[in-house]
Amino acid sequence: MIDLKEIPDTQVERLRYIEFSLKFLGMFSRSDLIEKFGIGTAAASRDIAKYKELAPLNFDHSTNSRNFALNENWQPIFEFESSEVLNQLTGRTVQSTNRAYISNDILDMIDSPNIEIIAPISRAIFNKKAVEVDYFSKSSGLSTKVIIPHAFVYNGTRWHLRGFDRKRDRFADFVISRFQSSRNVEEDIFEHETQTQDDQWNRIVQLEIEPHPDFETPSALYSEFNMEEGILKKKVRASSVGYYLQKFYVDCAKEVTRGEHHFRLRLKNRLALYGVENLWLAPNFDGFDE
Repeated sequence: MIDLKEIPDTQVERLRYIEFSLKFLGMFSRSDLIEKFGIGTAAASRDIAKYKELAPLNFDHSTNSRNFALNENWQPIFEFESSEVLNQLTGRTVQSTNRAYISNDILDMIDSPNIEIIAPISRAIFNKKAVEVDYFSKSSGLSTKVIIPHAFVYNGTRWHLRGFDRKRDRFADFVISRFQSSRNVEEDIFEHETQTQDDQWNRIVQLEIEPHPDFETPSALYSEFNMEEGILKKKVRASSVGYYLQKFYVDCAKEVTRGEHHFRLRLKNRLALYGVENLWLAPNFDGFDE
């Protein structure tokens, strides 16, 4: 890596942002720097010139002259952690210079996707393009497929990619850490493959969750889950409903689960689940009464 010790920390952070944008979005602009860091045009130009000096082959002007585009033969200056990148891409900004003010103990995620696999996927999402991947699934093993990705999803345990799978002709979730490789491809995208046509993503389900009848101190849950009048009301995308119910281990059976179990919560409005596709994830879900 290039020695950056002689460069002020504030400028290093901006140079890091330039490389982040190039690698994971495929481009950046002078106006991006000005807006994000509140600097003037002259300062932004100096940052761009400095990055060009350090890595002269990393970017060129794109077809849009206001943007600078990633060069295929580029060499990185910075290292990025997958958790940092995915948090920044999804709006949970994590700066590389974070410092802790309070003692803490946070368990790291086991799930840590390969950064070189994330990069082509994130560029495809940002630029509304297709990506070809080698993906390992439990049902079919390793296969190559073309996906039109549109969102990253964190289910509380691991990161998923949401997108249209051309091989199966449907929208689906993919565990990012199961990708063996990914590469951008220039293929036409069709309307039925875009996010606007992903019904499960666009549908919002309001869940009503209450303390499980067998839980001895329901008042403790009122505070823990910020329940109002004994009910937690949560709006969740249909595509994420199964993950949510699984994460909080909500009893979703037709009849209250009795006997030895560890349920603290129960789903009150099961009918709201009609049409949700990933109910196999919902604890004890056993269909609807016909």
